[in-house]
Amino acid sequence: MLESRIEKYWNNRADSYNEIIQKQMACRKKQAWESLLLKYVGTRENLRVLDVGTGPGFFAVLLAGLGHLVTAVDKCEDMLKQARKNVERAGQNIRFVKAEAHAIDLPNESLDIIVSRNVTWLLPNPLEVYREWYRLLKPAGKVVVFDANWHLRLSDPELQAQCDKYRQLAIEKGYQDKFTQVQKEENDAIARKLPLSSEKRPLWDQQALSQCGFQQIEVQENISDLVHDEIERILYHPTPMFAVCATK
Repeated sequence: MLESRIEKYWNNRADSYNEIIQKQMACRKKQAWESLLLKYVGTRENLRVLDVGTGPGFFAVLLAGLGHLVTAVDKCEDMLKQARKNVERAGQNIRFVKAEAHAIDLPNESLDIIVSRNVTWLLPNPLEVYREWYRLLKPAGKVVVFDANWHLRLSDPELQAQCDKYRQLAIEKGYQDKFTQVQKEENDAIARKLPLSSEKRPLWDQQALSQCGFQQIEVQENISDLVHDEIERILYHPTPMFAVCATK
């Protein structure tokens, strides 16, 4: 089953992914992401916020630090273990829930904000997930999605060539790939089975969110200069990160 395969893959990567998050917590990226969250979430405190696909808890910690009441969701228990440690280290109080993104056991219209980073590409059922998030939001609540066309290259030979070119340029600048060959192959194998790997985004997200009933949809097609370091800007040049903010 695809969902089990995804869960196994990310449980196995929990330790190494947590190392990445630790580095982000200790550099300018923390402030960069805080600024972006403030842009979309606003400055009002004590909002009820849901961080979907929290991983090791990076967004959960940032949002709690901004004064919000945070619930963090992930389907991978090993990721949640890392997140709990990071939250304790940060001295924050965050509720954790193990759940799928499309089936979160919270009441209708109980949340002000739902956020996710690098999660929606992994969804086997993204439209169903957006409908679930619409259900959970209060009137005028917001969904904020940060993601990229990470695997569009698998169905686009020209994009694959661009990705290979910029990856080599990044290596020449000092990029060190920490993925094993087995991890790369499994990651791509999973991506080939996921619907958003072949969709051009954020256009797909705009259309899907509108279909779900969201009224106001704001898109920032390239936030890479804001959140990536020099080598990442080279590496991910063909697949820049985007931001989508949809208001119910």
